[in-house]
Amino acid sequence: MPMPPLQDPLPSQSGTGRSKADQEPVFNAPWEAKAFAIVNQLTTLEHCTWPEWTQYLSAAIAATENADPGAMTYYEQWIMACEKLLADKGLLDAQAIDQKMHELASEKEAEHRH
Repeated sequence: MPMPPLQDPLPSQSGTGRSKADQEPVFNAPWEAKAFAIVNQLTTLEHCTWPEWTQYLSAAIAATENADPGAMTYYEQWIMACEKLLADKGLLDAQAIDQKMHELASEKEAEHRH
């Protein structure tokens, strides 16, 4: 599964939510944008670097694709990598991660119902 570009991943200034280059949606759902924003904030606050994040994401993608190819979307793998990074850095404990994941899953289900 190819990685989307990390440079300029935010929606275009036109407010369409589409990239300028190909007019495709940048994110398929709001929760994906939130997942991206969390990692962006972690790097901004210097809790990790983009190269470090790339290693976590690559490991998550490799693990899920080896176990069950295609079972998880790119941003599901992104969240899995973020959970591991947050736990490894001691920024969130497992209970807090589980609670946030439940919230994000509920948001995702609500989006699909609309």
